[in-house]
Amino acid sequence: MQNLKQFFAAQVLDAVKNAGFSADDAIVSQSNRPDLSDYQSNIALPLAKKNGLNPRELAAKIVEKLPDVGDLYTASIDGPGFINFRISDKMLESESLTPFVIGKSGKTIVIDYGGPNIAKALHVGHLRSAVIGEAIKRIMRLCGDKVIGDVHFGDWGTPLGMLITQMQAEGIPDDATLSIKEISQLYIRAATAFKESDDFKEKARVAVSELQNGNARYRKIWKMFHDTSIGDIKKIYDDLQVDFELWNGESDVNDMLPTILEDLTQKGLAIFDDGAIIVRLPDVKGRERAPLILKKTDGAYTYAATDLATIVQRVRDFSPSSILYVVDARQKEHFEQVFEVARMAGYAPENVTLEHLAFGTVNGTDGKPFKTREGGVMSLAGLLALAVDKASEVLPEPNEEITAEELTEQARQIAYGAVKFQDLKSTRISDYIFDTENFTKSEGKTGAYVQYAVVRIKSILAKAAEKGFDFGEKITVTSQSERDLLLTLQHFPEVLNKAYDLREPSEIANYAHLLAQKFSTFYADCAILGEEKDDIRSGRLIMAKITCDMLVKCLNLIGIEAPEKMLRKEAENA
Repeated sequence: MQNLKQFFAAQVLDAVKNAGFSADDAIVSQSNRPDLSDYQSNIALPLAKKNGLNPRELAAKIVEKLPDVGDLYTASIDGPGFINFRISDKMLESESLTPFVIGKSGKTIVIDYGGPNIAKALHVGHLRSAVIGEAIKRIMRLCGDKVIGDVHFGDWGTPLGMLITQMQAEGIPDDATLSIKEISQLYIRAATAFKESDDFKEKARVAVSELQNGNARYRKIWKMFHDTSIGDIKKIYDDLQVDFELWNGESDVNDMLPTILEDLTQKGLAIFDDGAIIVRLPDVKGRERAPLILKKTDGAYTYAATDLATIVQRVRDFSPSSILYVVDARQKEHFEQVFEVARMAGYAPENVTLEHLAFGTVNGTDGKPFKTREGGVMSLAGLLALAVDKASEVLPEPNEEITAEELTEQARQIAYGAVKFQDLKSTRISDYIFDTENFTKSEGKTGAYVQYAVVRIKSILAKAAEKGFDFGEKITVTSQSERDLLLTLQHFPEVLNKAYDLREPSEIANYAHLLAQKFSTFYADCAILGEEKDDIRSGRLIMAKITCDMLVKCLNLIGIEAPEKMLRKEAENA
């Protein structure tokens, strides 16, 4: 992908070579002193140290050998030997009219995200995996990768044994069909019994073992839980515009598990230990490590066993370059162990990277995990409903401009955008505060602020079309705010590269907010529709159009819709 950072890096490396030196990295970055330069390279400092030279004098030699590119930029030396680059207005004007060319890497990537458990309603903890995973998938696809998203249900472990045992305890017939609400309530009662009764706990463990080993009666009950749960889960993911190519779960690799354990045993990795099957892992720096348990003493397989089998399945079916797991940070040790055993067993070849893309927790304003008013874990549906209610508070009553149905849809767009943006503006690994009081405001770093910028620009463009204004084919920089806007637009490829390399959607979210700010300053400083000079006005309309397209692209990358209009109460507009 062509970007300005790469352009200046190539210029510097050519100059270093022509000056009689060699370097692998041009060390180019955006300048932290925009009053002095747009880009900066400090290559002269380490190069001078390596060759026993004065860095400022070496910087002068490098600048002297920079390729002749006409008046596209100017170069100067600052401080102990920093090389500063100032992009010319001419370069910004021409580059802004050239469509960005996105490179095609062509890798195959499998992303494991979502991870809901069947028979349990999605809760607030499932939000981050879904939102972050979807954004990473979209970013990678834009960069040319073939990306396969897998929801990877938890549908084969102890919770199923608990539910089956609770059904039996309550005398619920095997052929009963329960709603997701009834299943969730059944699970709450089962969890209480599991915690309080050793007898119940043992029955649940036996039930899950028999389920995994083919008990026809339990498989029938499992299917009812499975099908009902997936219908409810799909609806919420559809509402969030989170999509998966694979709707697989742990159960999909159940038939592979005996073969996997036999293979690990033959390779001398898995051993029997007090009735369980485990893999002992090498100590690290003298620290004894817990073993990886594959099969428990009651005969039930563990998450570790199904995760290993899933790696085998994914490598076999897709030949991926990478398998990414968007799962919260508390599972760090689990994935370290699973990945290590997968390497030891040869299930993950060296050309397949395994990455745990960890993320932090969603907290309330008290800094603790987000709860309902009653103190329980909030369901994801409840969280989204709360967000819609908050968004509705700033919308007007139905009128000639907008119907009740349109207001409902607008509240959903604003609310879901707010929820996602509040999550994605923070770095992936960070915990963040879910603030219901400020997240739908149209000022500050919110999704609504970016959405409103898009709506404002669309309105300007529509009015320009009504007036018959020409958008033209030329941009002329006449002010600093125009220059700042165009330079920010040119930063997008760098931002996209960084978001891809770091698997970090916050890069896109924060860039979108910055771009919206730059447009707001430009709009305040420069007349667009009111500009009398045709050529200046047409150039500004082009800038507005390019900005709008870029904001919509960024919102789409992080799974946020761009509304056509955003009405607010009169008090909000005042």
